[in-house]
Amino acid sequence: MKIFAISDIHGDIKYIEQASELIAKAELVIISGDISRSGKILSAERVLDSIEKYNRNILAVHGNWDRSEVIDLLEEKGYSIHNTGRIIKGTGFFGVGGSTPTPMKTASEYSEDEILDFLKTGYQSVKKAGTVVLVSHTPPLNTRDRTFLGLRGGSQAIRDFIVEHGVSLCLCGHIHEANGTAQLEKCAVVNPGSLKKGKYCLIEIFKDGHAEIQHGKLKRPFFRKLFKRTGDARR
Repeated sequence: MKIFAISDIHGDIKYIEQASELIAKAELVIISGDISRSGKILSAERVLDSIEKYNRNILAVHGNWDRSEVIDLLEEKGYSIHNTGRIIKGTGFFGVGGSTPTPMKTASEYSEDEILDFLKTGYQSVKKAGTVVLVSHTPPLNTRDRTFLGLRGGSQAIRDFIVEHGVSLCLCGHIHEANGTAQLEKCAVVNPGSLKKGKYCLIEIFKDGHAEIQHGKLKRPFFRKLFKRTGDARR
């Protein structure tokens, strides 16, 4: 199964058309939250419309900036796997959106106990799958969660659940600068980085559960770079 994994779009669609071929070739597009700009539903609709032009096989969770109306939109479209799960071609995908509490007091923040409850509920739908994939906005604590200040922004509940339940792959986001892949016992933890900065990840899951992971970065569209340079020159 070929997956195009992205996160932290924040309403910015400038790279989606550039990634259109990658999106179209994927069997599944996975979004690990923060779809909208400042939680606004119109920006979330714009992002999803842009992706749907090339691929409608989408699974997603909301991010901490995404408001309740964005959560409702994902559920209405059948994309949300927050607090639930789905088995596709023998691979189980379950999810948890939002984040642990932040200093910014953003729209969708949960306690560790609430996150654990979401994980338990979603896992029930996929526990019999041969390969189990967790889609979370928040990374597991101490794995792909270090901020530029050196602080950790991950969840202890997510970390413990991955270890205790033999999750094979975790696709997360939230901490833009922590993009990359790290191993947490038997689980590969993948933070694709922010699509707002052109970052994405291509993943292929094979029948034996083995996954090949390739990180990539798209170049800023030329006309936008030219406009920015011209604008800077005029100031």
